[in-house]
Amino acid sequence: MLLNKFLKGDGRTVKAKKNILASFLLKGLDGLIYLLLVPVTLGYLNEYEYGIWLTLNSVLMWINSFDIGLGNGLRNMLAISAAKDNWSEGKAYVSTTFIMLSVLMGGFIAIGGLLEPFINWYDILGTSPAKVPHLGQIVYVSFVVFCLNFIFKFIGNVYLAMQLPAGNNFLVVMGHLLSLVIIYLLTCFTRGNLFYVALAYTGSPLIIYLLSYPVTFFKIFPLLRPSFKTFDKKYLKSLFNVGMQFFFLQIAGVVLFGITNLMISHKFGPENVTPYNIAYRLFSLIPMVMSIIISPMWSASTDAYARGDVDWIKRTMRTINKLMLLGSGVCLLMFACSKIIYRIWVGSEVIIPWSMSGLMAVFIIVFIWSSAYSQFLNGMGRLKIQTINTITVALLFYPVADVLGDCLGVNGFIISLILLNLSGLVLNVVQFNKVINHRDTGIWGK
Repeated sequence: MLLNKFLKGDGRTVKAKKNILASFLLKGLDGLIYLLLVPVTLGYLNEYEYGIWLTLNSVLMWINSFDIGLGNGLRNMLAISAAKDNWSEGKAYVSTTFIMLSVLMGGFIAIGGLLEPFINWYDILGTSPAKVPHLGQIVYVSFVVFCLNFIFKFIGNVYLAMQLPAGNNFLVVMGHLLSLVIIYLLTCFTRGNLFYVALAYTGSPLIIYLLSYPVTFFKIFPLLRPSFKTFDKKYLKSLFNVGMQFFFLQIAGVVLFGITNLMISHKFGPENVTPYNIAYRLFSLIPMVMSIIISPMWSASTDAYARGDVDWIKRTMRTINKLMLLGSGVCLLMFACSKIIYRIWVGSEVIIPWSMSGLMAVFIIVFIWSSAYSQFLNGMGRLKIQTINTITVALLFYPVADVLGDCLGVNGFIISLILLNLSGLVLNVVQFNKVINHRDTGIWGK
C-alpha cells in the first residue's frame, strides 16, 4: 500500500522513485561495507601504513579529473539523445567517449612510467623507505590499475544518463564488496602489506566493470554498444564543450578534497591522516544517503529541461529541500553520538577529537545543500558560475588551509573547507532560482 503510494506520479518521477528505492538498498549495503573496510584494513595495516594508504588513495583519485570531463559530458549528451529517441547519435557519443578515454588513459600510463623514477614519494608523504619499502613502485602499479579502471567507468555514466543510477550504484557497491572480501582474505592468509591493499582497492572495481561490459552492451543497451565504426570526431566538440567545464569542476574539487590528505600528511605526519579520514568517513554517510535521492535528479532534470518541463524541476526541488533539512538534523544527531559510534566502530586505537567531529558535521551540512542544487544545475547545463567559483576556491584553499593549519592544526583544514564552500552554496541557490524563474540572463544562463 505504502509502496504503491510512493510510486505514484508521472513517468519521469516514477522512474526516479524506483531508482531511489533500489539505490537505498544498495547504498545501505555500501554504507555497511564502507564502515567495515576501516576496521578490516586497520587490522591488516598499522595506523601509520593506513594513513599512507589513505593519502595515496586521495592522490590516485586525482586521475578522476583527467578525463577532460568526458564521463560527465557523456552523461549529459547521451541523456539529451535519449530524450530525442536518437539512438544512433547516442551510440556515437558512447563510442567516441570510450575510445577517447582509452587514448587519454593510455597516455597517462606512459607519462607516469616515464616520470616515476624521478618522483620521490617519500619526501612528498613525509615518510622513509625503512617504514614503507618500494613506495614508488606501489604508487605506479596502483596508478596503472586506476587508469584502466577509469576507462571502463564510463559504463556507469551510461546508466546515469539513462536515468538508472541504481545500475551505476550496483557496480560501485560490487567493487567495494570485492575489495572488502579480498582484504579480509589477506588478513587471514598474509601479513600486512601495503601493496596488496593498494591492488585490492584499485583492482576490485576494474574486475566488476570488465564483467559488466558484456551485460550492459550486449543485453541491456545493445543499441549503445561502442564500436570503432561509430567513433565520430564531430561529437568531440559537444563532448568537450560540456566536458571541459566538468573537467575544471573536477580538478578544483580534487584540489579541495584530495590535497587535504596530502597536506595533513606532509605537515603533521601520516598518522594524523587517519583520525581526519575516520571522522570524514563517518559523516560522509549523510551525503552518501542524500546522493541516493539527488543523483537521479541530474539526468532527470536534463530530460525535463530538454522537454521544457520546468514545473517538474520546481516541484522536485521543493521536496529535495525538505529532505536536506532532515539530513542536516541527522548529521547533528550523529555529532552528538559520535564518541559512542567511534568506540563501537574502531575501538580506542584512534582518538578523534570532539571539535574535529563538530567541524566535520558543519562541513557536511554545507556540502549536501550545495550538492543538491548543483545536481539540478549540472543537469540543465548551467556550469560557468560553478566553474569560476570552484576554481577560485581551489586556488585559495592552499594558502588559507596552510595558515589556519598552523594556527589550529588539522581542524584548521576543516574550517577552510567550510568557509570556502559557503560561496558555492550561496551561488548555486541564487542561480537555480534565476534559471527556473526565467531570469537567467548573462552569465547566470551559462
